[in-house]
Amino acid sequence: QMATLSGKRIVDMVWEDLKPSDVLSEAAFHNGVVTVLALGGSTNAIVHLLAMARRAGVKLDLDAFDRLARKTPLLANIRPAGKHLMEDFYYAGGLRALLATLGTHLRPEARTVNGQTLGANVAGAQVFNDDVIRPLANPLVAGDSLAVVRGNLAPDGAVIKPPAAEARLHR
Repeated sequence: QMATLSGKRIVDMVWEDLKPSDVLSEAAFHNGVVTVLALGGSTNAIVHLLAMARRAGVKLDLDAFDRLARKTPLLANIRPAGKHLMEDFYYAGGLRALLATLGTHLRPEARTVNGQTLGANVAGAQVFNDDVIRPLANPLVAGDSLAVVRGNLAPDGAVIKPPAAEARLHR
């Protein structure tokens, strides 16, 4: 059903003349990075976001991830950094609830593929389990849920996710 609805939306986008360049904005990539950080998403997301931004002509680099990671809280208490499963995240309100909780960390004016803004898409979303999707006042990790490190082994930078690693590996 979701695949069918996605295909229908793509056809509608053609008729509306809504192109990827209309939604792949600097604000959209900012929101993507913040979402990955708040979710404790895979470090592979960085590679994909960087590639998409480059293709879209939007400036995005490792330094942007590092800068945003310092101030973006990790709110999703899901594995590997947390204790819950992705299924629990879904039942706690899912991505809409996480995005609504992030509030001012996001750029709600960013247009999305459904033609609405991100802010309109998450309006009214609720968190049903605040141990799974933590409030801003009680994050799993307040900041630095991801770090870009540089040195002789990684002169162009490497990415680590400290909350997902055992404490002994932080040295």
